[in-house]
Amino acid sequence: MEPAQDSNPSAKMREGDVECPDETNLSPLGPRVQVTDVEVEKQSEAAMEMDSEVEGEISSAATQKHHKGAADKHKFNTLGYQKMQKPMIYDFVTVRKANVKHRPALRQVLFNQGLSDRAPTLGDTFKSTLESFPLPVPDNQTDVAGVPLEDNWTNIVQSHQAMDKSARHQQEALWELLYTELNYISKLTVVTDIVMGALTHLHRNGFLQEMTLEYLFSNLPSVLDAHRCFWEEVMLPMLLEARHTGGPFKPLMLEEGFLQFSQRFSSYLRYCRDEENIMEFARRQMDNPLFHAYIKWVENCPGCGRMRLGDMQAKPHQRITKYPLLLREVLKCTQDPQTQYALRKMLSSINGFLDSINDHLRLKDEELALSQSASRLEGYDVPEGVTEEIEKFVRELCHFDLTSPIRGAGMKDIRKLLLEETLRVKARRESKPMVVLLFSDVLLLTKALKKSEKLKVVCPPLALDRIVCAPLKDDVSFVLVEVGELFCAVNVYTITAPSTDSRSEWVKSILAAQ
Repeated sequence: MEPAQDSNPSAKMREGDVECPDETNLSPLGPRVQVTDVEVEKQSEAAMEMDSEVEGEISSAATQKHHKGAADKHKFNTLGYQKMQKPMIYDFVTVRKANVKHRPALRQVLFNQGLSDRAPTLGDTFKSTLESFPLPVPDNQTDVAGVPLEDNWTNIVQSHQAMDKSARHQQEALWELLYTELNYISKLTVVTDIVMGALTHLHRNGFLQEMTLEYLFSNLPSVLDAHRCFWEEVMLPMLLEARHTGGPFKPLMLEEGFLQFSQRFSSYLRYCRDEENIMEFARRQMDNPLFHAYIKWVENCPGCGRMRLGDMQAKPHQRITKYPLLLREVLKCTQDPQTQYALRKMLSSINGFLDSINDHLRLKDEELALSQSASRLEGYDVPEGVTEEIEKFVRELCHFDLTSPIRGAGMKDIRKLLLEETLRVKARRESKPMVVLLFSDVLLLTKALKKSEKLKVVCPPLALDRIVCAPLKDDVSFVLVEVGELFCAVNVYTITAPSTDSRSEWVKSILAAQ
């Protein structure tokens, strides 16, 4: 006997126009269990056999239980139930619908919609701001008159074939001077117009405002202005004259400009002083993701010619030190005595300027080292046994400013630390290990403070022009006698070094400093 049609939920679905969506495709966790017609018929036959074996009431209860389970099973697979459990997006399909959209394609659509609707991040805004910077048109290495530089000096000097080997080499050396100068100006222009221009563009849009142009490039625009002026007033006239006459380059036309080298390129004093600081600043900022993205953009920008930031920062120092090499090459190939004399004067002017830069940097390094030494020191204590009133007055005098000028020396003479070592010092009856520091004009006896890297001065500083130093017979000790203005002994210190060599070094250094 066949079961009634209205008792089969699957049969009811076949009678309607709308079929239950394919849950195998809808569920992200995998296929769901479906109630098929064959399964329903098998379950109905099993129910009929059960009816014949048990009594009516038990059979009726079992049959009701079977139909309830099937109805529940169908209920769990309906859209209404699943909408109640968790909101999901379904692809509604009718029997008459031929083109069914598969779930994987629907997922792709939803995923793409999510990407397009995603709010832009800070990195996205930063990148779009950088890309909106209008890149300037490249220079193509033209001179100030707007005429492209020739490929070779032989395109200018018409008599080049009649020249001897020495004259040709001289012209080649002068051409290298012209060519590298214009190329250097072009490189610096890229830095100012693109690299610094892009950073200024970011500043206007609220990015990297704490990283000023001076922190990264010091006064590089002033350096560029000096070279543009030098090209226009010194080098270009020699080039234009050779173009006009077809004759060789005349190095005497460069003499006046190179004799003014220190005045024309005074901006290098500041740049060379700041060079180490700007490079160190850039290295520290690489942890900033926005700055790192800016540097990557700069180094990948076609207009920058694959220059790295460190190369850009080092170019001024490299260029200013190349002039002596270029002029020496010109001098080596010059035969005319008058021109040789002029070239030697030009070389002397350049070397004098480079020496002044080195002196400037040395002074800066010595000031920094002295400042670091001064920061380690603490003033010595007020003598014991004085009243509070006297202590207030004396305390102001118990401090030695290590950065103060050396008496009787010029402003460029900076106090330098010559020796530092832990020695055993005996003053009167006490003998203690002390850190002894010998400077250019003063000797300090200090002790190391616990839980600190600082040193405390334990007695008034000993001026080197007021002490007498002599080695003792034990090969490891020497004596220091402090004398007053009348050359009378004030204090006596016996100092023991860890070895004979150490004692010898200390005695020689003190005598040499005196």
